[in-house]
Amino acid sequence: MMEQIFIDSISNVRMVVGTIRMDAMNITGQTDDKKLQVEKRAEILMTPAAFSQVLRTFQEVEDKIKKQAEQQAKESQAPAAKAKGKKK
Repeated sequence: MMEQIFIDSISNVRMVVGTIRMDAMNITGQTDDKKLQVEKRAEILMTPAAFSQVLRTFQEVEDKIKKQAEQQAKESQAPAAKAKGKKK
């Protein structure tokens, strides 16, 4: 079975000997002053080519999410606009 890792954030992105490395972080708690405590869960390593491909994929997903959000906003505004029109 393939391992799955839940990641709350990525930090410390750096280039080391031709590979891009980034720390996969998880929120582990909260301090008394309400700051999040995070812990390094794993380290992700990839080639620059793989990083570029991942970046393109993330940008495509971001575009799709934005379009869905815009569509949902339009759909939720449409009933309100119809209701205003009927009150006249």
